[in-house]
Amino acid sequence: GVRAFPSCPDLERMLSMAKYELKLDGAEVDEITLNKHGDKIEISGDDAGLFDKFANGYDKIVKMADEMPGKLEAVEKESADKDDIAKAVAMSRVRVEFCEKAIGIIDEIFGEGTAKKFFRDYYESIPDFLPDEGLFIAFFERFTPIMEDIFDRKLKRQEKASKARMAKYQPQDHKKPQRKGTK
Repeated sequence: GVRAFPSCPDLERMLSMAKYELKLDGAEVDEITLNKHGDKIEISGDDAGLFDKFANGYDKIVKMADEMPGKLEAVEKESADKDDIAKAVAMSRVRVEFCEKAIGIIDEIFGEGTAKKFFRDYYESIPDFLPDEGLFIAFFERFTPIMEDIFDRKLKRQEKASKARMAKYQPQDHKKPQRKGTK
């Protein structure tokens, strides 16, 4: 038949089951205020990809910014037979493409909406504002010392944890195996 209650052995097993909680001892999360309005992002040096994403993102932005004069010059040559408005529109498209890519790079590193938060003062006055290449370089230059500090603190934590683990290690606990029959 169907039992409404577990049998005694089942009940004893259920009562003797241990419960475990696996928690981190305080996640290392840094809060960074992006503007005078108090908009923030949170990042962690424990994010294995953070520093790589930051360095690669910065390199991409610098490379894109370095390529801008050449791209604009090429557009100007291609638009030589067009009127000034058509030429300005064509050059503007190059800048818009740069800005959209740069916003994507920043948001990919630090989370969706980071660029909008950082440039909030511009966006509040000019809702469809697109920062130019100089503003993106300034963003990364302001972030670089913060990232260096986060990385340095992570290295110090790792070194401290490694020393704590090594302090538990006792060489006498690990004797060389002896061959049988030798003294």
